[in-house]
Amino acid sequence: MALAAILALVTPKPTLAHIIHDLRPPKLTALDRDAVANLANDLGCQFIEQSIHIKDQPGNTEHNARNARYNALATIAKDQGLGYIATGHHAGDQLETMLMNLSRGAGPRGLAGIHDRRPFQGITIIRPMLTITHQAAIDLCTQFNIPFTHDHTNDDQSLTRNAIRHQVLPVLRQFDPEIATKASTAADSCRSTVHALRQLVKAHLWPTGTIEPNTITFARNDLRNQPPAALYELLHLCIDHLQTQGHDRLTNQTLQDTIVAITDSSTDPRTCQLGPIVVAVTANQITISPSNG
Repeated sequence: MALAAILALVTPKPTLAHIIHDLRPPKLTALDRDAVANLANDLGCQFIEQSIHIKDQPGNTEHNARNARYNALATIAKDQGLGYIATGHHAGDQLETMLMNLSRGAGPRGLAGIHDRRPFQGITIIRPMLTITHQAAIDLCTQFNIPFTHDHTNDDQSLTRNAIRHQVLPVLRQFDPEIATKASTAADSCRSTVHALRQLVKAHLWPTGTIEPNTITFARNDLRNQPPAALYELLHLCIDHLQTQGHDRLTNQTLQDTIVAITDSSTDPRTCQLGPIVVAVTANQITISPSNG
């Protein structure tokens, strides 16, 4: 709600889009939708709603909801001829994401947290509030009488993010009230580091491979002595080239196992399942292709 009000002041009137999930009682979802619709009316903005159905989908519900939500937002943006989707992720969200990734053993990519912009289905997702705390957003709404609602699913501490939000962040803020904004700055630094490494890998390692639409091949000797961080980034480049999705399924353990297979002295053929790709390692060659699974 704070983001909508800010954008309405500094840009041509934005379109406010509200995605209705089927995870909560209809009465509660209707209250949230009506609050956004009323704000759109007050700001003189267009309001569009769209429903998504994920309750009965298999797999992780939060992951399914996020994917369905972004797909719905992208559809609305394309239908309206809009080039950007702005979301209200704030510094607290950034800190939560970094802590979740840290608990999984993430490297610089994971500690880069939520990106302030990224392409998605031909649209650019932007997150202008990553340096603003949750409390600052509440204060802005209070100061200018902007109504906001509380999603009670955020109180479910059986979910990792919510547990971090309610149990860990209050303790960290006792040590440093500015911990969230500092984490956002640290994430920017990690993101810059990853970008620089990616450019170096594209310039020096990528050209050593044989790059085909569905297969990428490297001489093993060209990669054997490379630092793990460079090989991690090379594998991400391979995923992007093969137009597969699933960076979020690359666990620290599977990455480490693949790097060991590439760099050790064994000449036995091995196959590593790495998220959306398969890495086949022989004595002299590394072949990377999409996974069938």
